[in-house]
Amino acid sequence: MKNILYLHGFASSSDSTKAKLFKEFVNSHKNLNVLIPDLPNNLIDWSKLIEELCEKHNPVAFIGSSMGGFYSTFYARKLGAMDVLLNPAVLPAEGMKSYLGKNNNYATGEEFIMKNDEIEHLKLMEKKIKKNNYINDRTMVLLESGDEVLNYKEVVSFYSGAHIKIISGGSHSLDSFGNYLDLILKFIIFALK
Repeated sequence: MKNILYLHGFASSSDSTKAKLFKEFVNSHKNLNVLIPDLPNNLIDWSKLIEELCEKHNPVAFIGSSMGGFYSTFYARKLGAMDVLLNPAVLPAEGMKSYLGKNNNYATGEEFIMKNDEIEHLKLMEKKIKKNNYINDRTMVLLESGDEVLNYKEVVSFYSGAHIKIISGGSHSLDSFGNYLDLILKFIIFALK
């Protein structure tokens, strides 16, 4: 059984629509298992939990949405795994400064405080991720041009060399995700051969 680690977005949960759709679709494939952790609100704790999960489950692939896409990029490079990125955050430290202070988890409503050490943690991660260092059969990026949070053109530039699919319209939630489950699964299976 090969494990795929799905990483949801910032202040989201494993109960997201995309996460549930992906797990249900992929788990029908006998040789693949999807793990979807509830990532904590603290971004430093994200790294701790992801590292524990990687050590325990040795994922062969990552799939990540938004901030989960940034972490997927980082850990896929670190472990030599492949990744599928859904409207991924690119070098997010600067943009995350607007979240310093009180926030609420979109999924649970839980209040949390983002501190500057989390921004510094992201900056350290960013230094280890290279632009234009992606191989077409190891990294897939799905983007919607209507993303209101991230500039999809910056993502295309950053992930030059990756297998990139741009869908017209949509939003940061990747509204058309369900239409591409088969494409994603075929990409993962092909990359794992």
